Amino acid sequence: MSLVDIRPVPLPAHPGLTSRMRQSSRVRQPSTESGTYGEIVPPTSNDPRVRLFGGFIKRALDEARGRGLSIEDIERLTSVGRATFYRWSRSESPNPQREKVLAFCEGLGIPAHTASQILGWDGSRQPTEPEPIVEPDIRAIMRKLNDPNVTAAEKTVIRATLRHLAKE
Repeated sequence: MSLVDIRPVPLPAHPGLTSRMRQSSRVRQPSTESGTYGEIVPPTSNDPRVRLFGGFIKRALDEARGRGLSIEDIERLTSVGRATFYRWSRSESPNPQREKVLAFCEGLGIPAHTASQILGWDGSRQPTEPEPIVEPDIRAIMRKLNDPNVTAAEKTVIRATLRHLAKE
């Protein structure tokens, strides 16, 4: 039977290694000269045309991905960087550059006049968001709820039924 020494063996310290902790020889003073720390940045624009353009870009990117194009392919075809079109899709760019928008549309085979109309570059009326697709029976219920000839009791029953159905 042999005895085994199970005591830990101390490893020699390497003299060239230094601590990776930040040296705090100088305390940073809060200042707005070197940055905007603590300020809240709005995530998206409140401008409806910018939000519509963001939705337009999201649909264009989804359609391109549906055709099997990768982000790298979209960048190559359009000569627009991914950061730019992602910023557009998040509605963070209030005034997109015309030549980049036109290159994006041309590269993906999208009619450029659509983007021009959304952004108001052609002077036409701003497009409105499309009406949501509603089933015919839902439209009939909505019509009944808005009809002044329907009694209040009947409207109450309809609303109570809808609330009950919505819970499940």
